[in-house]
Amino acid sequence: MTNDTHDDSTEANSTGGVENSDPPMTQDDRRAVRIGDRLSDVRRRMNRLASDLDDSRTDTDDRGDGRLRQAEANPSAEHDEDAAATAGGPSSRRRTVLKAIGTTTLLGGIGALSSGNAAAAGATFGDGVNLQPSYFCGGDQALGWDLMNQYPDIETVRIEIEPFAFGEVSTTADDAKRWIDEAAANGKHVIATYHHYPDNGSGDPAALQAAADFWAQHYATLSADSSFTINLMNEWGDHGVTASQYASAYDDAIATVRSQTSYTGPIVCDAPGWGQETHRLAEAAGMISDDDLILSTHVYPSAYNQGAGSWLQPSHLDVLDQTNYPCMIGEFGSNMSGQADWSAIVDHANDLGWPVIGWAWNGDGSSDPMNMASPYWGDDCSATSYTTASYFDTVYDKLGSGGGGDGSGGGDGGSGDGSEGGDDSGDGSDGSDGTVYATLDPSTTSPAVGERVTFQVVDETGSDHWLDTLEWSFGDGSTASGWWNAHTYEAAGTYIVTLSATTGDGSTSTTDLTVTVGDAGSGGGDGSGDSGGDGSDTTTHTLQAENGTLSGTTTSTSRSGYEGSGYVTAFHDSGDSVTVSFDAAAAGERTVSIRYASEYDTKHCRLYVNGQEVAEPELPQTTSFTETTAGTFQFEAGTNEITVEQFWGWYDVDAIVVE
Repeated sequence: MTNDTHDDSTEANSTGGVENSDPPMTQDDRRAVRIGDRLSDVRRRMNRLASDLDDSRTDTDDRGDGRLRQAEANPSAEHDEDAAATAGGPSSRRRTVLKAIGTTTLLGGIGALSSGNAAAAGATFGDGVNLQPSYFCGGDQALGWDLMNQYPDIETVRIEIEPFAFGEVSTTADDAKRWIDEAAANGKHVIATYHHYPDNGSGDPAALQAAADFWAQHYATLSADSSFTINLMNEWGDHGVTASQYASAYDDAIATVRSQTSYTGPIVCDAPGWGQETHRLAEAAGMISDDDLILSTHVYPSAYNQGAGSWLQPSHLDVLDQTNYPCMIGEFGSNMSGQADWSAIVDHANDLGWPVIGWAWNGDGSSDPMNMASPYWGDDCSATSYTTASYFDTVYDKLGSGGGGDGSGGGDGGSGDGSEGGDDSGDGSDGSDGTVYATLDPSTTSPAVGERVTFQVVDETGSDHWLDTLEWSFGDGSTASGWWNAHTYEAAGTYIVTLSATTGDGSTSTTDLTVTVGDAGSGGGDGSGDSGGDGSDTTTHTLQAENGTLSGTTTSTSRSGYEGSGYVTAFHDSGDSVTVSFDAAAAGERTVSIRYASEYDTKHCRLYVNGQEVAEPELPQTTSFTETTAGTFQFEAGTNEITVEQFWGWYDVDAIVVE
């Protein structure tokens, strides 16, 4: 795979013509020319902004911006802030300039401010918060501006708008227009994003095109009295979407917005993989025809960057920052399970001069709510005044100058280096530069015949590379790919398991691991078929979901690490299910586990045995396939049916394991 991220310091600085004898211009050269041509226009616009800044501040004050009123009442404080920014060095000064520009949003957005040989600046607005009013109170709730205006570091609001045409919410375009107009009237820069919750994380280009069609239909109404920045769609793209697929889908969608609306500002593009695939977005950005982009990532403890093979890390932001595009964190919060150090990542974004937008002012309905204002809209639609909730400081401490807060909700900040693999992680045969990029962590190296062995990749790349492809050989003629695999051996003996890893820049390394298989004590069978073996009590049966009976669901191979020939996905609506059959040699109790992946937060399903609901298993958040025990249940002698049915949330089911 071609890696379009690069060290901009090595680019030519010239933007003049080339002789016919010169080599063809590269994509980076063309981008440098385009950016150079635009810099003159940007400088002219910045001069106009500087001369108009006093008038703009007056207009903003008339709309009720508490921060500017406070600054005018205490000019020495504003002077001290400017002095501190100057003392803070280039990054601090850049952040102050960007925030000043952000107060003049009615003059239109500014695209990339950097030249072809510099890292990207942050987007041209200040820090802020997310609002999600679509799902509550019919859209009529008071949004809490009086409280928000007491906190001057909330300069931007990102408003998630659920589309009206699907009938899933009762809000209308007039409701969304009110939210936008009120935000602008209170001096906030507004980012409006299309947020169709069934399509969050979808890799279907039709879902992104639906977002573009939404803007084509409603932009004129929504922007009639207030300008805003378009975030084309919230979290389009799953972890498996390629850079070229992402760029192609965005090219088509952006073309619709540009041709069918009057909008000329920057387009915010969320990273694929629920906002977490920074490397993929960096690669795709250079393939998108439209240059007026803002690159956005979403940061939670649950954020896993599959392209880098680890939990999201601060250094992953640098890949975006080097693309010549403005960047931002579009969402961040603490109350999710996972090992990404969300606090350190947001602090790094602050250091880079990026705007950071916290989740959420109000409207988060998760089991451990991340709402800054109280009461929560889901509890009280009649509130006309609000107070700060206990979660408030978690977000607000990250706004403004950044830093502060202890990040206690952010997990342990695991580096994803897999060091817990210990001595079983295998011997590395390094690449040409002496580096081992991936090792193996097996569940055992001495299984019995027919025993299921699982293998997990341990990412050893650090911050300089990211893993692109992983190819396996199990030593018995079987091969596989991906981050996680399971295998059973049919005969006793010694087998060499080999993992070949290739990084995004084409570097490779190979890791070997010896597995010694002993004679099986009893039972056996590979567990790979629909029935899973002879049903004896000592046999573990792995029932592949893709071989079952599907109702409203589909099979897929997009997510890596599945067993068998695929997995079952699209558990979107009530009644969506997969049913597998299991032959038991005798009646009795057996333990059932579900092998699944739940990308975003903890979900639940319904479990049926022979048509009777027996449990509502919890599926904890995980970005890769893993097993969770559903319980121990009674089975009949002969054929039994096990059904997993949608209950709450979306997830993928790879297999049902019966022991």
